[in-house]
Amino acid sequence: MRQMDLLPKPQRTPRKLMHVVDAGNGPGPGRWAAFECKHCGERSEWMRIQSVTEAKRGIPCPKCNR
Repeated sequence: MRQMDLLPKPQRTPRKLMHVVDAGNGPGPGRWAAFECKHCGERSEWMRIQSVTEAKRGIPCPKCNR
């Protein structure tokens, strides 16, 4: 066994996510949601989402994850 196999693999830096602050039905089919980052306060415009599950996962914050 090589020594490299014993060392832990470096982990990726965790992404900062924006989470839902408001959601509802909008014009046309589908659902809409607005997201906000709890770290920097960045707030998104209303975005069309595919499902409630997708919205609950959050989206990457463009300001914190440069």
